[in-house]
Amino acid sequence: MKTNQYLTVNQMAIRICNREDNHYYKQQMIRDILNMYMEEIYEALLDGEKVQLTRIGTLIPEVKIHDGQYTMPTCNKTEGNPPPYAKIRFHENYYVREAICRKLMQNIKKKIFGLKKVRFNAKDMEVLKETGYVPEDAQVQEVNYEED
Repeated sequence: MKTNQYLTVNQMAIRICNREDNHYYKQQMIRDILNMYMEEIYEALLDGEKVQLTRIGTLIPEVKIHDGQYTMPTCNKTEGNPPPYAKIRFHENYYVREAICRKLMQNIKKKIFGLKKVRFNAKDMEVLKETGYVPEDAQVQEVNYEED
């Protein structure tokens, strides 16, 4: 059983190509545009720019150093402590988060315990049974990634 399936550029190009409102663009052209878009996002992040993904959220590059708080050693290269580093923070759009939560609650009411490709695990189901969100006889459902 696969634990996760990622949406690739090729799969996204196929989805866009098969949309009802797409009458002009071929899959290869869509794939090339998506690749160019991702290259520009990559370059922007390397330069420290915030990247807004419309209707999804924002990617925010951050520079970090260890400043000796919370039992972490102060950054100094000579004694082997971690040097400064960068990371990317993701700030999701409120509306997409709320839409996913609404979909999840609708699924629970329809006795689908999770999203289409992300289901609750056994530990989550036990908590949901204890809190009364799902019935006591509910079972963990396996996800079949091979459907699409």
